[in-house]
Amino acid sequence: MTKCQACGKEEAAQEICGVCGKAYCSDHISRQKHNCFVDPKGVHMGQTRVYTKTYGTGAAKKTNPPKADYYDKDQFEQRHGYTASRSPPLWKKILNSPTYIIIIICVILQLVGLGAYIFQNPILAYIFNSLVLFSSVDAIIARPWTLVTHMFLHSPTNIFHIAFNMITLYFFGRYLEQVIGKKSFVLMYLASGVVAALGFLLIEYWITGGNTVVGLVGASGAIFAVLGAVAVINPNLQVFLVVIPMKIKYLVVIYGLISVLLMGDGSVIAHAAHLSGIIVGLAFGYHYRKRLREKAQKQNYY
Repeated sequence: MTKCQACGKEEAAQEICGVCGKAYCSDHISRQKHNCFVDPKGVHMGQTRVYTKTYGTGAAKKTNPPKADYYDKDQFEQRHGYTASRSPPLWKKILNSPTYIIIIICVILQLVGLGAYIFQNPILAYIFNSLVLFSSVDAIIARPWTLVTHMFLHSPTNIFHIAFNMITLYFFGRYLEQVIGKKSFVLMYLASGVVAALGFLLIEYWITGGNTVVGLVGASGAIFAVLGAVAVINPNLQVFLVVIPMKIKYLVVIYGLISVLLMGDGSVIAHAAHLSGIIVGLAFGYHYRKRLREKAQKQNYY
């Protein structure tokens, strides 16, 4: 006696579904009558295919499985030879990625700064200004958290400032966090931002004699550190400078030379922070590249 997986009816012999491999009675053997997983040719990730939940009536064409809420893992692995797993919902992907979280924080604070600038709102202005890093020892002692918070702020009057940083972080941050791990990425990002800020402060004090009231905002120092780390780990990665294709190692060299040549030009661009970020990013890159090579050698040994 076999039991129908849909209604529970027991019969001496029941048909086996050719897709999910389960037994069903004559009333439920049709794929339209029972939940049945169809391989929609998902995205390969090593030996794992990732699937999204799809609904539809295209079972005859093996496209959209009708009510494909689940799959039988054992049967599927036996039939297809690889493990299948559901793709997590978008909100889980966002919360599981430090890159996405950093982008969200920056966008929220950008709206705060924009609201303070457009509407002249004193509360929003106070919140924004309390997170800005100023080149004054007294200001840093009074508000030490600004060494970190400044890297989540951007110019409210220049949309290209946050756009460039967030687009760069989106492409290279996600890559780097996958290579070195999420915790290592967060540590490197925050540390690079702080070091870049300290480099900016040292240069500003050397040029102005310590009397400057320049405020520092922007994730550029940490972003340039990400570029520097990626350039060491994968120096031949193909990127674009505007529309010019090149390897990322050359892009970092170009940015470094620009920062050196324009440092102290009196503009609102913190070239000293950019250069400091590149240097600390290169250091982190060499560190993590060494760890990755040691891990690969250990795996090959065993």
